[in-house]
Amino acid sequence: MTVLGALLAVHSSTPSLTLFTLDSAPRLRLNESLILKAIRDFAYTLWLFTYSDLKTVFFPTLIFGTAAAPTSSAAQIVPRPVWIWLHLLTFCLSNQCLSPEEDAANKPWRPIAAGRITTENARILRWAMLPVCLFVSAHYGVLLPSVTLALATLAHNELRLDSGWLARNVCNAVGYASFNAGATYAACAAGCDWKATSVAAQVLNALVILTTIQAQDFQDIEGDQLTGRWTLPIAFPRSSRWAMPVLLTVWSVFLAAYWRASPVHTAILVVLGAIPGLRFALGDDASADRTSYRLYNLRQRLEEMDFLAACREGLPYYCAQV
Repeated sequence: MTVLGALLAVHSSTPSLTLFTLDSAPRLRLNESLILKAIRDFAYTLWLFTYSDLKTVFFPTLIFGTAAAPTSSAAQIVPRPVWIWLHLLTFCLSNQCLSPEEDAANKPWRPIAAGRITTENARILRWAMLPVCLFVSAHYGVLLPSVTLALATLAHNELRLDSGWLARNVCNAVGYASFNAGATYAACAAGCDWKATSVAAQVLNALVILTTIQAQDFQDIEGDQLTGRWTLPIAFPRSSRWAMPVLLTVWSVFLAAYWRASPVHTAILVVLGAIPGLRFALGDDASADRTSYRLYNLRQRLEEMDFLAACREGLPYYCAQV
């Protein structure tokens, strides 16, 4: 006999409370089954909101936070991914409420486009998540990154600063930096302060994002034109493409030198910067640009691995003990 069954089983023919009858048992099991199904469906809906950003935001941020954390602590194993996913969900709710028509055409499996939740209810959930994120962040000691990320999300989505390429890139850079900072310091042990190396890694990563995040916009030119966004690939069709191999190669060389990467890692990093860069420069269709963007993300992950490798070697000037 469950607590739920005790609360629901009321015999209507007598004034006294009946906790359980043979006739009510199947009905109670059915009600419990429906409740569990509703919970599963709701959890799946939330997961669908974040699905397309797991590989571009969740896992990269998780890797970065693990690499950049000043201390290695088992206490961060659960808080770090929880913090990242809650904030990613909040951003996705905010973002997907704005363009359900675009998602219906390009990503029909997303919850609003698929009819799993209405735009109004998604918007209510978006604002309900804000105090949840702030409370969790305060508990984990990373309230500042959470507030900064909330402001960047508001500016990017509700205030529609994503419509212009410069403000869009700035919002993306601030957003990624906030994600990385929160992931780095969530539930950090007592005495865990902001090490110069971790801050340098986050600043450099934000600068890379600021100058190269237009990599994600080449594949969405048609959709952005329909929604009125003025992204770099739309504002400067050719020069924005040819700037990519230059920017990615320069950043690869600089970061490899800064983190004192081995010659092999340096060569790999430069090649993985040049390949997507040249693909962007020479490409002219969305399918090729999607592949180039995946390669761009692969290069970003290698940069983070070089940072981790440098720190594990204990380079005294650049690295804290992690």
